[in-house]
Amino acid sequence: MILYTVQPFHLMFPEEGNYGNAQNVIMYNNIPMLVERMGDETRIVQIMSTDPSHFLLEDCQPGKTLGNV
Repeated sequence: MILYTVQPFHLMFPEEGNYGNAQNVIMYNNIPMLVERMGDETRIVQIMSTDPSHFLLEDCQPGKTLGNV
C-alpha cells in the first residue's frame, strides 16, 4: 500500500504510548499550518499552504510562537 500525504511519518503512525506534544492543523490568518501546543503557547511546526506567498510572511514562520490560539 502506498500512502501519499503531507503529514510526517510520526503523526501518521505514532508509536504506542509515545505521542509527545499535541500537534494539530489549524487555520491562522487563513493559512493552514501544523502547530504544536506547549502549555499556554502554540508553536508553528510547518506551513501546510500551497501558496508561495504564505512562506514569505514573517508572522507565519516555523518556530514562531503564536501565544494562546
